[in-house]
Amino acid sequence: MRFAWVIFAVLILQACSTPELSKQAAAVEVVTQMDRKDCMNLGPVFGKGGGSFGGSMISDQKLMEYASNDLRNNAAAKGANVVVAHPHQMAQTGGSHGGSTSTSTVTGIAYKCP
Repeated sequence: MRFAWVIFAVLILQACSTPELSKQAAAVEVVTQMDRKDCMNLGPVFGKGGGSFGGSMISDQKLMEYASNDLRNNAAAKGANVVVAHPHQMAQTGGSHGGSTSTSTVTGIAYKCP
């Protein structure tokens, strides 16, 4: 029975995604609009923080940070050094005693600029 609880705890922790910023992603600049004409559009990117299990135990600020980290990691994986990010979307889970924020997502467009 104890082994089942350990497996359950590991699954819960994996379901609540809290990505760290990679070394390459640390160099990705986040902007809200692209004014430059010399950048190549690498396509859409997506970032998520939290999850259906455990996300409600993390502050909204941290959920947004984790989503931004994931966005920048995904942009860096495409070879981008700039990402135009759209506003975060927050999702809630419901319950018999009310709901709580459990997930933050953010979308954007990745660019490679000289």
